[in-house]
Amino acid sequence: MTDTASTHVRPELIRWRTGDVELSYTDSGGDGDVMLLLHGGGLADWFTPLAADPALHGNRVIRLVRAGYTDAPVPDGLTVSDHSEHAAALLRHLGVAPAHVVAHSSGCTVALQLAMTHPDLVRTLSLCEPPLVAALADPVDHELLRAQFGPAIGAAIAAVSRGDLPAAFDTFMTLVCGADHRAVMTATLGADVVEDAVNRCRYLFTQESPAINAWTFDPATLAHPHPPVLLIQGGASHPTVHRLIARLAGLIPNATIATIPDANHLLPLTKPTELGRIIDDFCRSSTTR
Repeated sequence: MTDTASTHVRPELIRWRTGDVELSYTDSGGDGDVMLLLHGGGLADWFTPLAADPALHGNRVIRLVRAGYTDAPVPDGLTVSDHSEHAAALLRHLGVAPAHVVAHSSGCTVALQLAMTHPDLVRTLSLCEPPLVAALADPVDHELLRAQFGPAIGAAIAAVSRGDLPAAFDTFMTLVCGADHRAVMTATLGADVVEDAVNRCRYLFTQESPAINAWTFDPATLAHPHPPVLLIQGGASHPTVHRLIARLAGLIPNATIATIPDANHLLPLTKPTELGRIIDDFCRSSTTR
């Protein structure tokens, strides 16, 4: 069940190039605190409901559509560091740094890299349901993740190879979001948006997922001075997600954990108002300490 009653209309996207890649973004404007939203994998519109939600109306909300999710081709081999540099370039281009950076799923790796590489650009960091990748997960879960994710990812890649993008998309999203992912996405965003995501998902499997799985970092760097960090999890998410969140909280001094009951990896779509209130409260309290 979602906490939104109608399909969200996407504001017009602004196209912008940095180097040899194209990004796009929406910008609510205004003179409030700047909030940069970094979407997760497979769906550029993960944060469309949050960007429009009244819970964030006191902020200037910039929703970035990362390279690989626009209509422009992308060079092969983009890394997590590349994506973080794109986000840094946009913040500088708009003259809005430091920003409250909010990320979901694979976007959390980009946000973490941005905070570690360019701490001057990040005012606070809110990480929603970080991805279950080896660099972030509790080491005790690595074998479980290989057993659980390996066959499904292999099936998705095989589907991409034979040109069956709907099968690849649904195999992956069922694994990370549950069997009702299509119904939730369609009810929240509209059938056309979901169909567009399906048609674009080749990038997720051929480039983005390998880059995220190849990403590494020194956990000790998280103990250095850093912006305030909020870790958000769904109460109904798999225990491996909760252990990942607990691990990150142990690595990041004074990190805050928030749990949204009865939510899972789909929570940016199913609980945007609750998510927005949690993030807005965190950002306001962190900058007034």
